[in-house]
Formats: sequence, C-alpha cells, structure tokens
Amino acid sequence: MPYFTISAGLRGAYMPDSCYVMRAQTRRELKSAIESEARDYREAGFVGANKRAIAWLAATMWREAQKARPAYLPHCLELAPSHARDNYCHGIFVSTATRAEYLESMAQEDCF
Repeated sequence: MPYFTISAGLRGAYMPDSCYVMRAQTRRELKSAIESEARDYREAGFVGANKRAIAWLAATMWREAQKARPAYLPHCLELAPSHARDNYCHGIFVSTATRAEYLESMAQEDCF
C-alpha cells in the first residue's frame, strides 16, 4: 500500500505550513487529500489549484509510488496569490513515503 507525505507552504522554505504522512489505498484517496489542502489555499485567495492540476498531481504521484525505486523528491502544485498571479511562491508538495515514516508520524500524533 502506498504512503505519501503531503506538505504545503512557501516554495524553497525550510519549514512547511502543514505536513503529514498518509496511507492511500486508492488514487482517489490521494486526490481527496490533495484537494483538501488546495481548498484551504483557494479560500485564502490563491490560484493554481484547479481540479485538473490536482488530478495531474495525484496521477503522477500514484504512478511514482508504484515504481520499484520511487523518487524521493516531492512534486509541486504551484500556487500564486490572486493579487500577484505571476508569482507562484507557494505550493502543495507530495512525495512518496515509507511505512516506517507513516508509523512514526502516527506515533507522534498519539503523543499530543
């Protein structure tokens, strides 16, 4: 079963605004998780997270997770503030993760 790390925030920043590891049984689950992150940005007035872009990112990452040696670098869905449409300075990042990373994140959630 594939595992993914989803984070969002400024592109090139060291600390994302949000980050979590998830297990997805279907591509539809992954797409739904990306959509929930994108919804927050759309409500804040960002552009670039349309349904087509979300579907592309989900499909790309699903194919990447099926590989024997998936890439460790994240793919990015670029986002721009509505007042500066040519400045795609934010993003939603998705990368493959391991089961160990998933279990570690679940253990950390139990601590809070």
